[in-house]
Amino acid sequence: MVDDVTLLQCFARESSQEAFEELVCRHIKLVYAVALRAVGNDAHLAKDVTQTVFSSLAQKAPSLTIRSTLAGWLYSRTRSSTM
Repeated sequence: MVDDVTLLQCFARESSQEAFEELVCRHIKLVYAVALRAVGNDAHLAKDVTQTVFSSLAQKAPSLTIRSTLAGWLYSRTRSSTM
């Protein structure tokens, strides 16, 4: 199994949609759960936040490739997107 950093690097360098899809599949439950708790169980708003977080990931991918873990960034970004 390819780790998150390698997938993120692949997406950043080659715009690999497959790599990005794999990252989303791995982390969407985490991001949605954090968003749902942060917005008071409003499912529609939590979905919007989740989309915003992954859009941000796509934009910031080149600068995030030096991280050793992606989950922490996703958690923090989700929390900051709900404030």
